[in-house]
Amino acid sequence: MIEVEVKAHAPQDQGALEEKLVKIGARRVGEEFQEDLYFNAPHRDFAQTDEALRIRKVISGASEKIFITYKGAKMDEVSKTRKEIEVGVEDAHKVADIFQNLSFRPVATVRKNRIIYTMNDLIITLDGVQGVGNFVEIEKEIEEGANTTEALDEIFATYSMMGIEDGFERRSYLELMDIH
Repeated sequence: MIEVEVKAHAPQDQGALEEKLVKIGARRVGEEFQEDLYFNAPHRDFAQTDEALRIRKVISGASEKIFITYKGAKMDEVSKTRKEIEVGVEDAHKVADIFQNLSFRPVATVRKNRIIYTMNDLIITLDGVQGVGNFVEIEKEIEEGANTTEALDEIFATYSMMGIEDGFERRSYLELMDIH
C-alpha cells in the first residue's frame, strides 16, 4: 500500500479550521492519543535512508491498539508519499524487546493528540505534537504501482478549500524533533 500524504503547519485558530472542515463536507470520526516509539536498524541508518520503523500505541477512549509500522523512503519532492506496511500486535513491550534483541535501538518517542476527519476517501487529521506544534495531515491510500498525481491533486485541492496554501512540511515529526 502507498500512503500519499501532505502535511502542513496548522493555522492558529483550530476552531475555525474545524468549522471549515465541516463546511467543505468533512466528517469528524474520532479523537485519539498516539505514542510512537521509533527504532534505528543495526545494518543501516534510517535517517540516511529516509525509512522509519515504529511501534505505535493508539488510545481512544477506553481502547488501546498497537501497531508495528515500516515506512519506506519518500517517493517525490512535494509530499510525504511512501510505501507503508502496518500490522496490529498485542504487546508493545514484547515487540520492543524483540527489536532490541535483534540490535534495533530505540531513538525517540513522539506523542500526539489527533482529531480525525474523513471526506470521500481522504483522511484529514489535526495533530497536536508534543514539543513540535500543531499540524494538518491529509492522506489517501492507493495501491502500489498506481499513479500518485491524482491523489496529490485531490489533497492539494482540499487544502485549498480549507484556505491553506502554504506552510507545507515534508519532514516527519521525528525529524522535526531533531532527534533522528
